[in-house]
Amino acid sequence: MTQADDRRVHRRLTLNSASNMARFAVLMAVTFFMTPYIVRTLGDAVYGFWVLLMSFLGYASILEMGVQPAVVKMVGQHRAVGANERLKELVTAALVFFLSVGTVVVVLSVTLLPQLVTKFVEGLEEFDTGSALYLMIALDATIMYLNYLFGGILYGCQRYHLRNVIDLVAWALNVTLILLLLEDHGILGLMIAKTSMDLLVLVLSLAAIPRVFPEFGISLSALNWSSFRDLMSFGGRVFMSATTTRLAFHAEPMIIGATVGAAATAIYGIPVKLIDYTRQISWTLTASFMPMFSELESRKDSDLLRKIYFDYSRYIFMILLLLPVLLFVYGPNFIHIWIGPEYAIEGRMVLYLLTASVLVESAQPLTWRFFIGVAHLNILVVVSAIASLLTVVGAIILVHPMGIAGVALSQFIGATLAQVAYLVHAARYLEVSPLSLIRQVNLRPALVAVVVYAVARTLAGTVGATTYPEMIIGTLISAVVHVTLCLRFAITPDERAFLARKIASLLTGK
Repeated sequence: MTQADDRRVHRRLTLNSASNMARFAVLMAVTFFMTPYIVRTLGDAVYGFWVLLMSFLGYASILEMGVQPAVVKMVGQHRAVGANERLKELVTAALVFFLSVGTVVVVLSVTLLPQLVTKFVEGLEEFDTGSALYLMIALDATIMYLNYLFGGILYGCQRYHLRNVIDLVAWALNVTLILLLLEDHGILGLMIAKTSMDLLVLVLSLAAIPRVFPEFGISLSALNWSSFRDLMSFGGRVFMSATTTRLAFHAEPMIIGATVGAAATAIYGIPVKLIDYTRQISWTLTASFMPMFSELESRKDSDLLRKIYFDYSRYIFMILLLLPVLLFVYGPNFIHIWIGPEYAIEGRMVLYLLTASVLVESAQPLTWRFFIGVAHLNILVVVSAIASLLTVVGAIILVHPMGIAGVALSQFIGATLAQVAYLVHAARYLEVSPLSLIRQVNLRPALVAVVVYAVARTLAGTVGATTYPEMIIGTLISAVVHVTLCLRFAITPDERAFLARKIASLLTGK
């Protein structure tokens, strides 16, 4: 690979990562302002019912079967070599697959889902559960599958920033509809807003694809079994890994709802929501790496592949570390003000355990993308299955003596065991020891995080942490300390020099 290609790789990864960071910031702001309004308007029990419904919709997403990652990989692969006819066959096969799955989900949503809900929620007669609600869920699931396909095409074209702009426009519509519909229509209004948002994403994605990929096309005459076989061969193993993780994640509110109650599900859902945003930023920051790893592996450019894995794992770990540190220090007080004291008191231990889980997961943030990109999928399947089984079984056992904290503890145990296995396998592939991999990726950022935690804890004790202004001051100072220490100790002199040149170039316009 030439130096120009090297620069192109880094420029593309940087643009996609920066775009995803901006998207995450907007998402955090929208959630910050909208969640308290939704909880207060619906009430704890109805909001818990909404969380449960979204878990069912999450289970419907499992039927994606790993086809979207297959689309992303194959669009990037075939588009690069101009194999547009083969790509048309694959995309057409994916469209037929998603439409077929969507039809099945529509039938299940209007026939089976109303009966299933009664098994998990007591006092269902208090909620608005008319047929219109389940019809909206069915429609939204169908739109969701189509967004998997057409979003995957944009991702395969490396247009993450364009898809992020589409998401921002759709979120604006979602917020507007929630404000207009929630008070009068309750949970049905919330579902209408979500479905409208997803539909807008679909329409805008369809409009954008011909502009970024003029050769794109779909034709039923191009449909063949070879395309289905290629899609399912790759996607099936990704599906096995992702499915076991999703099953464990979506089982948690069901376990809590069946044993503790819908209100406890709502309390558990707030820390989960905060932690999920940390996971989302990790996933969005790493999204473009899978096709990049695949490209480098196919070119046998092992040196650049290793460099990207080591360097960008460290960069992303540095970025992600600040959020768990702040959650450990300010999280309970933030929930106290944001949602209410009951949520903060009963959800404190849940927040700590889930924060510890995401901290462990962030240690090697590129492993999942890496294993898919280099086609080492068996390790993902085996480890995900074992860890997810342990998480679900542990949650069932621990929820009785520990309540919702037991469910969070089970997640932490499963995440830790999985990450240890991924670390060992990644080190073996990269031909380094696990300790060497930890030293290159994690050691310096972790030392910085310890110092930042001490600073944040000191600020919370001196400045205070009982109001938004106090937490904002502490967060800003902690962030400045974090960035300063990372620039000084967590990156190399060459990286600092490169960053200084880039900043100078931006400031001078040269």
